[in-house]
Amino acid sequence: MAAYIFSNYGESEVPVWVNDVQCGGNELHLRNCRAFAMNSSLNESVGVGVLCSEHKQLRLSDGGSPCAGRVEIYYNGTWGSVCDDSWDLTDADVVCKQLHCGKALDMTLPASWGPGSGPVWLEGLECSGEESYLWQCPSEYWGAHDCSHKEDVKIMCSEHKELRLVNGKHRCEGRIEVFYNGTWGTVCSETLDRQDAEVICKQLQCGPLASIEYSARTFGEGSGRIWLDEIECISHESTIWQCQTDPWGQHNCNHKEDAGVSCSGRKITKGQPKSEKDCGRESDSDVGLRLTGGNTNCSGRVEIMCKNNWSTVCDDSWDMADANVVCRQLHCGSALLATAGDAFGQGEGDMWFDEVRCTGSESFLSDCPSLTSAQPDCDHKEDASVICSGPELSSAAFPSTPAGWSYE
Repeated sequence: MAAYIFSNYGESEVPVWVNDVQCGGNELHLRNCRAFAMNSSLNESVGVGVLCSEHKQLRLSDGGSPCAGRVEIYYNGTWGSVCDDSWDLTDADVVCKQLHCGKALDMTLPASWGPGSGPVWLEGLECSGEESYLWQCPSEYWGAHDCSHKEDVKIMCSEHKELRLVNGKHRCEGRIEVFYNGTWGTVCSETLDRQDAEVICKQLQCGPLASIEYSARTFGEGSGRIWLDEIECISHESTIWQCQTDPWGQHNCNHKEDAGVSCSGRKITKGQPKSEKDCGRESDSDVGLRLTGGNTNCSGRVEIMCKNNWSTVCDDSWDMADANVVCRQLHCGSALLATAGDAFGQGEGDMWFDEVRCTGSESFLSDCPSLTSAQPDCDHKEDASVICSGPELSSAAFPSTPAGWSYE
């Protein structure tokens, strides 16, 4: 389907033994093609890679986390959706299992999860529940359907998590509540300290911490499960569930000890930047920044969330310092390559960052100096991308898997 040089995959440490390969296309084996054998000590040549049409991947889109959203499959070089004809909880369980997102939840989903685009790849799935990959389930032929995108499958898995503050005067103060396993619950205040609370304010894009409430007197007692206790953050985390805690639901508290916080950014509304130039602040979380087009969540095209839409970054001035900030923000180690020229495919929509000039020490890509515009002097042939060192990086970092995606 496509052929690539080493820049799309990362350099190989093995010798280059064959050069100037010339196939007619009908050969059964690569060794049957004409080629020039070379001495492995020569290094003028670079390795190559391929992308085949049968490469498949899976993701959940537009649900706010890698474990919720519209079911999408990458096949034949294109992302497409799945029709809900005959879809049931067993089929959804296979998706959640494949994405390491727990079990599928049987619940009403938000209407805001809109329809997809592109082809509808699968219809009439009949999974047994034992399959490791969704495409191992019996179904109609790929692309054969009588559905529209209004019938796109959307699911939520048990590992989907959300955070909110309730009973305050604005969205940036109140009792801390987290959504897990399909249920909203509270957080125990017993060991909550300033570093923990600062991570909560940062995750909600609510500015610096103002105060902590160690009892339910101010914001009231919650109900249901007490999900988190013994939280230990080191302040560099982007989300509270990246901090060390006791196992979910394990605690020795009651709702009189429900924790609350007040953050200073009361006028900031999530998903609505104060101005176009503040659009990049939405990327100050794992949910607001992603890599797409790579085989793992640690390689691919750089995309940021802006006004509830994913946008790309122009590769003008893009270098290793910029790439290192992206890798560190996504907890993907250090940068191996700062790739450019739509190395991981062309994105869609606006391009919000141009001429990014990070020093490499920034915590977020949005902290780096840049030109911020919906119409930069770029097109999607110049989308910036990165390949990070790990921890989930595979040897073939193409074509696409942001956080929570799966490939075969």
